[in-house]
Amino acid sequence: MSSPPPPGPECSGADRDPDRWTGPSARPRPPRAAPLSDPLVPPDLRGWVERVCEVVRRSLVPLLLVQGCVAAVGAVLAYALPPPPDGVPPGDPRATLAALGLSIGLAVGVLAQGTSVYVAIQDAAGRPPTVRQALRFAAERAPALVGWGMVAALLTMLGCVLLIVPGLYLAVVFGASLAGVVTVERGTPARCFELVNARFWPTAGRMALAVAAGAAYTVVSGYVVRALSTPGSFDEAVLRAVAGVPLGMAAVGVAVVTYAELRFHERGEVFTGTLAAELDH
Repeated sequence: MSSPPPPGPECSGADRDPDRWTGPSARPRPPRAAPLSDPLVPPDLRGWVERVCEVVRRSLVPLLLVQGCVAAVGAVLAYALPPPPDGVPPGDPRATLAALGLSIGLAVGVLAQGTSVYVAIQDAAGRPPTVRQALRFAAERAPALVGWGMVAALLTMLGCVLLIVPGLYLAVVFGASLAGVVTVERGTPARCFELVNARFWPTAGRMALAVAAGAAYTVVSGYVVRALSTPGSFDEAVLRAVAGVPLGMAAVGVAVVTYAELRFHERGEVFTGTLAAELDH
């Protein structure tokens, strides 16, 4: 994580205590404008959209390979190990196979997420990683991504069941920052609240835009898949998996750029190079 702001006209003497910059007693600081040239930190909403698209363009080949592997595994699992019909008891072999397929899909998805975040940040910093570096990083972060991801999912589901608004709030908090917090900072969900709460409404707007675009794409691609395949066939499983590749690549851009924006606005001194350096520590 970046170091506290250096002594200056607003931080001298007793005010050099780092806690004063992050604790409740910290003096308010004027907002700083994001640099126009940073590849991940956007200056505004338009810059956010542009940088999300640029992440996909810049890391097109590695992201395409990662999401292609996810699609291939997903297609095989969806066809070979489909969800059991309603009313099947938990001990039924079909339920066991479906649970196995879900576990395999989760493991592949987590590895893909860690690899994608690493590649996107390092590419943006001008330090393209090797396949070995990306996979090793993803494997190291996988247990934390699985554990904290499950915690975030359960909390969000509980919030939606009890009251819709808490569920939406948690979806924004975790959707905007969890991947970055766990992979870059090795943090916990508590850190997500710290980052997002300071810029909740701008972040919620960005997440709403991303969800709306994803939903529109899903509807259109669903019509195309149904028109070109037979329900329950292998062709349908393959087409659905392939249709999810662009969505997965865009999701990486959303996660990385939104997290970079939150980190910058927290202190005004975190840039793409900072995030890339933190990945290697």
